Amino acid sequence: MSYPCIPADPCLNGGSWIECKCMFADGFYGEFCQFPICRNGGIYSNGFCFCPGNFQGTEWQEAKESIEVKDVLLDATVGMKTKVENWEFTPELQNKSSASFQAFEKEFKEQMRDLYKHIEGYQDVLIQELTQGSIVVNYMVLLKVPASTKANETLKTISNELINAITSSTTCNESCEGDNFE
Repeated sequence: MSYPCIPADPCLNGGSWIECKCMFADGFYGEFCQFPICRNGGIYSNGFCFCPGNFQGTEWQEAKESIEVKDVLLDATVGMKTKVENWEFTPELQNKSSASFQAFEKEFKEQMRDLYKHIEGYQDVLIQELTQGSIVVNYMVLLKVPASTKANETLKTISNELINAITSSTTCNESCEGDNFE
């Protein structure tokens, strides 16, 4: 048994009534083209498209110009140099696997952890090189800083705080330096 087509054009949203079906309604689906196709992972419910937060438009068809990033941290480093005068330099300190280097590293890391504990995002220090002149320590301060449009500005502020912390805790003059590495 066949049913006759509905005589009037029942299509909505610009659909065309062709051979007893609504067809060609761009962006819509359903028997009468009544439901919008929610793009980019959207779900149609109660007359609206509900979609992820990075899209906009009536069917979430357009990407937002700016996307909010939450709770993302960037790894950052700040190169530092300081002079340690209460240890005597020995050639073993240039070998990172030597007992002398490891003992120095342990003590240095403990001192830096205490010194930098108030610095935002402080994680650790990584000794790059030990050289003569009492002991000159070239090291990297390892940080985690919030990802934002102000990350570079934040890193510069932290760099200044690191320099202030090291210079105020020692009798540094020109032997204490800090440099921002991006």
